Amino acid sequence: MKKWLIGMLAAGTLFSLAACKTNETKATKATESISSFSEAVKKSKGDTVTFYGYGGDEKANAWVDEVITPAMKEKYDITVKRVPMDIDQILNKLTTEKEANAKAGDVDVVWINGENFYTAKQAKLLYGPITNKIESFDQLMAVDGHDANYDFGVKIDGYEVPYGSAQLVFAGNKEKFATGFPTDTQALLEYAKANPGKITYTAPPEFTGSAFIRNVICDIVGYDKVEKAAADKEELYKVIKPGLDYLNEIKPYLWQKGETYPTTTAELDQMFAAGQIDLSYSYSQMHVAEKRSDNEFPATTESFLFDKGTIANQNYLAVANTSKVKAASFVLINEMTSESAQLKKAEAKYGYSIPPFDSKKLSKETNQKLTDLYKNKGVLSLEEMQEKQIPELQAEKIPMIEALWKEHVLHE
Repeated sequence: MKKWLIGMLAAGTLFSLAACKTNETKATKATESISSFSEAVKKSKGDTVTFYGYGGDEKANAWVDEVITPAMKEKYDITVKRVPMDIDQILNKLTTEKEANAKAGDVDVVWINGENFYTAKQAKLLYGPITNKIESFDQLMAVDGHDANYDFGVKIDGYEVPYGSAQLVFAGNKEKFATGFPTDTQALLEYAKANPGKITYTAPPEFTGSAFIRNVICDIVGYDKVEKAAADKEELYKVIKPGLDYLNEIKPYLWQKGETYPTTTAELDQMFAAGQIDLSYSYSQMHVAEKRSDNEFPATTESFLFDKGTIANQNYLAVANTSKVKAASFVLINEMTSESAQLKKAEAKYGYSIPPFDSKKLSKETNQKLTDLYKNKGVLSLEEMQEKQIPELQAEKIPMIEALWKEHVLHE
């Protein structure tokens, strides 16, 4: 009797495992068989799809809730669930699901870029390639361009779709700069010496402060030398040392004599708005327009760049490997990167975001709409910003540069 029961249990277990494997194979085949966007639309009707991303931007959240979610329901009968979560928590969640061999997780679409994409790709946490299933990618974006193929120097291989563009842009009150804004590191040093305590920057690992430090290094050393340097901490130090020496030279003239630094760009903005410091910065090219529109910055505040350029990158949307609704994920990404949705995102109400589009692929009317949105807002023209873009450094070098800054500048 016992032997018969054990045999039956074993057979049942084998049957269950086989059934599970069959179901998993069917699910995998179903995803792999989605060869086009139109096929994804057919297969995703009635699904619920999650969007995991940073929840600290109220305007970006409002855009998802007020523009994307209703459009997805109306056009495709797909329900969108927005989950606000920091990217490190998202990656931890995906890693836990992978380690548990989960075939169907809670995360579907992820907002990601840079070092986090490098980590996720290395750990095989993302599904791809997906760009051949997203209509907007081919129709609206520079598919052969650097940002469509490299994310912080990491080959994308079709695993991400551009979602928005970013560039380090400085903000200054033109009334404080009678002879013009400091558009290179030497001019910035001279201004700091003449106006002690009126310049500062956010401390890494805050990502905009980290970009500022990389930008200073590139301005002094040259982007090509830093880009070509070996991804080895000691070798990298030899190359970037002149940039770190500069940061030590300017340090005594910074706010609080460089003994402490703001920890967030929000704090930096508050100090600028209160007149404590004379410069702020942001990764959002429309930062000044947004702050002037909200009456947080004086109307005399304007944007400027370094003459040699400032660091620019794009952020992306990707699909989790463990997503159980990959077809709906493709549809969501397509909607979030569509011309109509991105034009709404470019409005003041939703944060003046610049779409990740190839202007040559847009109609004259669309290009004109974008130009009109940004006119007379204290921001630079799109052409000038694009002319002065420095590509991001390789993701693996960024933590090394941050560590070297801590060792040779912060604790010097």
